Amino acid sequence: MQFYNQQLSILFRRIALILMLYFVSRLLFIGFNYKMFLIADINEGLIVLFAGLRFDIAAIFITNSLFILASLIPFKNFYSKEYQWFLALLYIPINTLAIIANLSDIIYIRFTLKRTTLDFLDMFAEDGGLFKLLPQFILDFWYILLFGALFVYLLFFVFFRNSILQNPPSFQHSKRYFKELIIIIFIVGMTIIGIRGGLQLRPIGIMTASKYAGPTMAPALLNTPFTLIKSAGKQKLIEYNFFDNNKLDSIYSPIHKDATEEFRSLNVVVIIMESLSKEHIASLNPNIPKYKGFTPFLDSLFQHGMICTQAYANGKKSIEGIPAITAGFPTMMENPLNSSIYSSNNLSSIASLLKNKNYQTAFFHGGNNGTMGFDQFTKSIGYESYYGRNEYDNDDDFDGKWGIYDEPYFQYFGRQLGSFQQPFMATIFSLSSHHPYTIPEQHKGKFLKGKLPIQECIMYSDYALQKFFEYAQTQDWYDNTLFVITADHCSEIALESYNNDWGKYAIPIFYYMPSDSLQGKYETSTQQIDIMPSILDYLHYNQQYFALGESIFDSSSLGFSISYLNYNYQLIHGNQIIKTDFKSNYNYEKFAGGNLIKEIKPKSLDGFLKAFVQTYNNRMITNKMVK
Repeated sequence: MQFYNQQLSILFRRIALILMLYFVSRLLFIGFNYKMFLIADINEGLIVLFAGLRFDIAAIFITNSLFILASLIPFKNFYSKEYQWFLALLYIPINTLAIIANLSDIIYIRFTLKRTTLDFLDMFAEDGGLFKLLPQFILDFWYILLFGALFVYLLFFVFFRNSILQNPPSFQHSKRYFKELIIIIFIVGMTIIGIRGGLQLRPIGIMTASKYAGPTMAPALLNTPFTLIKSAGKQKLIEYNFFDNNKLDSIYSPIHKDATEEFRSLNVVVIIMESLSKEHIASLNPNIPKYKGFTPFLDSLFQHGMICTQAYANGKKSIEGIPAITAGFPTMMENPLNSSIYSSNNLSSIASLLKNKNYQTAFFHGGNNGTMGFDQFTKSIGYESYYGRNEYDNDDDFDGKWGIYDEPYFQYFGRQLGSFQQPFMATIFSLSSHHPYTIPEQHKGKFLKGKLPIQECIMYSDYALQKFFEYAQTQDWYDNTLFVITADHCSEIALESYNNDWGKYAIPIFYYMPSDSLQGKYETSTQQIDIMPSILDYLHYNQQYFALGESIFDSSSLGFSISYLNYNYQLIHGNQIIKTDFKSNYNYEKFAGGNLIKEIKPKSLDGFLKAFVQTYNNRMITNKMVK
């Protein structure tokens, strides 16, 4: 029995090391992102740290289940080099990957606000972008690599220190191995309980974390191996029946009626600026004294059109922002549309609807063709042409990572528009304000450097946009064109005033018609999915169509923004916000006098949110997202 006791002791020390590394990773995760996870008091801190152990144990037991089983077998050659190397192959590679995933989210959380799930891999599967960017990430965040190297060293050290004993106990046969069998059954049972996260009816999942400390703190409780494992497979939407059909339509309907006025065949140009948060724009932050911002051109242009001062993104990633803007489709599920089981669903889009009016349609993105599947997606929703790095066909302007620098690509965009037959509908997605944040050599030192590396690139992209408009003003199609400028999502936060549930989604949305009197400020809540119905409303589109958003030009619009994160829905309406999973978690807050306060449940907004989600889910399930 002494032999087996020593064998079990070695197993426990090896598992205990991994648990310690997960725990330290959580401390680093919170410490490096302390502004994001503002722990209210010692009780909340203890909940985050110790409730998180439940998710750590689950992830560790899942990823090490084979190793645990192999370490439990009473085996006289347990201490042989061959068997120890076999155990090492079960222990070191899988836990090294888990450590890398956990530490990587210390940085990635700043952009997505959630732990990484398998959709992250789907984003880069087609073009290998992850591996292209990996060297730059290592260079920028070298200190995370140091922690990773230390943790992996500890894995090797503790494993091999316990694999070769100077005087290993002798193996003694037991007639029936009865005691060993009881121990094995007990440990296997405890492992299964650990994998399930307890004895409750259903195993714990990603959503469970929100029950402890709310959706904002949930990523601090979770660990990345757990979210990767739990997001395996494609999420099926829940069919909701909060209201019967008649009641549902009276609260919220996505069917937009045809206009009575004559249709206006205006060109439409939608400009999507990478990571252009509202906080980077001086004119949208008048309450910050002497704030110059990083978009001098946009600040000047906003004086000549309709600027939405309370505009929000519907997601945190480009793969969520592009469908929201072009097709009015918010990602209200764990998987992005492209990698979900609903990827073949039919969707209306600005391009498909205007194609009915004989518009020429095209999507422009200077990135590597295949990036995040944008070329396939835009074709699937009705864009006739896609122009990427391949079509640009001049790698003298390649940034070395993502694609073509913004300045030359925007000029290329302008020239291509001049070759189109009017009316046309074109969308361009900028690129340069993306990590690793490089600008052309000839422009280095020209733009302001802010608190974040991205801000210099934001200013370069603003300059590229200025050069595009200078060119466009000389073209005959310019005065007959409605321009819409927005962002795909927000960047990492620099200003403390944006470190809240409003600020993390705040972006600009701007409508500009050179030959029209469309000017002023729209100060009601709006969002990316409102862009499509607003454009169609402005054009007096005279056919019924399906769109989840509202038109800012419709006086009957409620004015709201919706998003989905960490299994919770979020609705913003004016200074009120609702966050809920429709089960155990309901949070109601509002801004009053500059302060965030708890709010009594606003029943009218709660009903609207339920109606919206019921419409979204049930129509997605039945593939009825078009009229």
